[in-house]
Amino acid sequence: MALPVLFLGAWGFTYEETYLEKSSPLYINDIAFMGDNLLAAERGTSTVSLYSQDGRTRLKSWRTTETPTGVATDGQKIYATTSFAKGGVEVIELGEDAPKRFVATGRGACAPLLSPDGKYLYVCNQFQTTVSEIELATMTVKREVRVLREPKNQVLSNDGRYLFVANFLPVGCANQDNVAAAVSVIDVQTFEKIKDIQLATGSNAVRGMAISCDGEYVFVTHNLGRFQIPTSQLQQGWMNTSAVSVISVDDLEYGGAILLDDPERGAAGIWDVECTSQMMVISHSGTHEISLIDYPRFIQKYEQVTNKETLSYDLKFMGDIRQRIQLVGNGPRDVAVKDNLVYASTFFADILNVVDVNTRQVVKSCALVENRQESDIDRGEKYFNDASYCFQNWQSCNGCHPGEGRTDGLNWDNLNDGTGNPKNCKSMMRAHFTSPSMISGVRESAELAVRAGFKYIQFNEVGEDIATCVDEYLKNLKPVPSPYLVDGELSSKAQKGRDVFHKYGCGTCHSGSNYTDCKMHVIGEDVEFKNGWDTPTLVEVWRTAPYLFDGRAATMEEVFATHRHGLSKKSKITSEEIDALVEYVNSL
Repeated sequence: MALPVLFLGAWGFTYEETYLEKSSPLYINDIAFMGDNLLAAERGTSTVSLYSQDGRTRLKSWRTTETPTGVATDGQKIYATTSFAKGGVEVIELGEDAPKRFVATGRGACAPLLSPDGKYLYVCNQFQTTVSEIELATMTVKREVRVLREPKNQVLSNDGRYLFVANFLPVGCANQDNVAAAVSVIDVQTFEKIKDIQLATGSNAVRGMAISCDGEYVFVTHNLGRFQIPTSQLQQGWMNTSAVSVISVDDLEYGGAILLDDPERGAAGIWDVECTSQMMVISHSGTHEISLIDYPRFIQKYEQVTNKETLSYDLKFMGDIRQRIQLVGNGPRDVAVKDNLVYASTFFADILNVVDVNTRQVVKSCALVENRQESDIDRGEKYFNDASYCFQNWQSCNGCHPGEGRTDGLNWDNLNDGTGNPKNCKSMMRAHFTSPSMISGVRESAELAVRAGFKYIQFNEVGEDIATCVDEYLKNLKPVPSPYLVDGELSSKAQKGRDVFHKYGCGTCHSGSNYTDCKMHVIGEDVEFKNGWDTPTLVEVWRTAPYLFDGRAATMEEVFATHRHGLSKKSKITSEEIDALVEYVNSL
C-alpha cells in the first residue's frame, strides 16, 4: 500500500513523495540528469521516474506502454526508448501524467542520443540492427542505417561529424581464429555507414561508450573472451576478462584493449563508462563496484605503449592509476557524473550510490524502494549476473550468456565432451524444456547443466537454493518477438517458407511449440559422436547466430544454401524456396 504526500515542485507540477510498504524491484536500465534531478528508466515497473539528486524523493513517474530501455532529455521533454513488441520513442511532457506521443523505430530501441543542436534524436534499434534519426520538430523518422549486429550504444564525435555505434555481438562464423564485435561509424551528414572498426579477438557484449572531453578518443567497454583455449582454469583471466577499448577519432582506427581486472581478482560484468577531463569511471555489475581511473595518467600511459596488442593481456596496466570502489547493493550498471560526483544505481538492489571522486568514497547511498521484495525469478537473475559466485570474480553466467541468458557468438571448448572440440555457445532460451542439454547432449537436463556450469566454469559449488533460483529465472525467459514479423504475424514470404519447412521435412526434428523433438540426430558427415547432435529449439533463432554445432554458418541462409543442413543430397530446393524458408525460420 502506498502512502502519498503531495508537494508543489520547482518544475511547476505537483509531485508525490511515496513511502512504500512493499514494492517490486525497479531494475533501473538507464539514468541521466535533468537539471539537478535524476531521470531513471525502470524496467521492473515499466516507468520513467524523476528523482531528487539524492534519490530520496520521487518527484514524478510516468508509466510507459512498453519496457523503458533508455532516457534522454532536452530539459523540456523526456525521450524514453521503449521496446518489446514494437520499439520506439515515447515522448513525455513534464506537465502530463503519461506519454502522449510515440515514434516507432524498431524492436530493441535503446540508447537515445540528442544531437548537439537539439533538432534530432538518434536511436539504436538493437534487434532491428539499425540506427534511426528522428527529426524532433516533426516527430518522424527521417533516416535509417543498418549496422552489423545488435547496436547497443552510441556516441557522437565532438564536431558532430561521426556517430560511433557499439555492436553488441560479433558477426560471422565462429570457427575461425579472429572473432570479435565491432564499432560501426556513421557519417552524420549522409547518414551512411562508412566503416566497421573491429575490436580485439574475443570481444563481445559491447555495452558502454564514451568520448574523451578533447574529442580525440572513443572508449568502449566489453567482455574479452579467451575462446581459443580450453576452459580448464580461471586464473589470470584464462576464460574471460573485462576491457575498455580505445578508438582514435582522428583516423577512425582501433588502438588497443586495456584490461580492468587485477592479476588475482577479476572485474566481471563490465558495463558503463563515463569520461571527464580528469577521471574515467567504469561500472562493474558482476563485482558490485566502479573503477575510478586517473584519466590524464591513463592516456599518457596508453600513448607511451608502442606495441598496443600487448595491452589485451596486461593485467597490471591499471595498477597504479585506478581505484576500485565497492558500492552498496548489487549490480551497478549505468552511471552518471556531475560536479565530481558519480551516481550509480545498483540494478539488483535499487540503491542509489553517490561517490566523491576526490575522496574516492561512497558519500551517500539511498534505497529507492522501501521493503524491496524479490521472487525466486528475481533472485535467479541476480545470481546469474553475480561474479561473487565465481572463483576470484572473473565471470558470472552472464559472461558467456550476455543479453539475458542468450549467446556470446563464440565457440568454447568446455571439456564436458572431450578436449580440442569447441562448440558454439547456446542461448539458454527454453533450455529447461528441451532436454538433453549442451550441443552434444552430455547433460541430461538443464538443471544439471546449471549446476555443472557453476562447478566447472566458475569453479565454485553453490547451494541448491541458489541453483534452483537460477533454474526459475531461465525457465521464465521471455522470447523477444522476431523483427521479421509484420504486425506480430508471419509475412507473406514467411508463410510460403512455412510450406517449404514442411515440404522438406524440417518439422520432423523441429516439432512442437519449442520446435524440437528433444532427440539426438546424425546430420552431415563430420559428426563427432555416434548419436549425433541435440536438436536445438528454433524459438528466437533469429538472434542466436552463428549456427550449427561449431558456428560454421554465419547466417541462416548459409545453413541451407551452403551447408544444406537437413536436406538430402537429392534435394532440389530452389533459391526462392531457401529465401522463403529463411524468412519463416527467422520469424519464430
